[in-house]
Amino acid sequence: MNLFDTISKYKEMMYKLSYSVGENPGILLKNGDRVFGTDQTADFRNLRSEDIYDMTDTDLLEKNVLQSLKNRNAMVISKPPYASICIAASHEITAVLDDMAQIVGERVKVVKPGKWAVIRALHRADGVMIEGGSLLTTGRNLYEAFVAMTIVEKSAEVVLKAPVIGGAKKLASRDARRLRSFYQKVYSKSEKEHNDAVEW
Repeated sequence: MNLFDTISKYKEMMYKLSYSVGENPGILLKNGDRVFGTDQTADFRNLRSEDIYDMTDTDLLEKNVLQSLKNRNAMVISKPPYASICIAASHEITAVLDDMAQIVGERVKVVKPGKWAVIRALHRADGVMIEGGSLLTTGRNLYEAFVAMTIVEKSAEVVLKAPVIGGAKKLASRDARRLRSFYQKVYSKSEKEHNDAVEW
């Protein structure tokens, strides 16, 4: 699958979700020492091949972050509704669901829009919320980055709605770390190999 087909596939998946991913979502992919991504001004619903470009030499925050991360080759930039509420309220999303702990990490923080603050947050989880900005999710491939986005949004909904029914208990740090470690080392291995085989 080539670069355009890969990005188009996930663009379509983003728009098939039951909620909006925001007005200007984005996708970034590493290839060797280069980073390719969607133009921020592109009509994402009607993506053309010229809307995807080599952004390696640009000074964009998201590109700088992805380029600096080891073992992360893809990033999804989005503004889904519940995560956007958390961003506006500076409300971190904690793991109250097993899949959040496994696939994303123990907590997704809201940080100021600086390269090192974002990188520090992404060393602990595959998601971070940028103050006044977007949700960034990362993965070893685009499949993982996309799934992380959906899990963060589901977790944000639970965290925000739970107080109405008495609250949600966050997973203990030890349990969250154990689930994450197991997922990274064992559970996701065959999934990663399958998706790496079909991605660009």
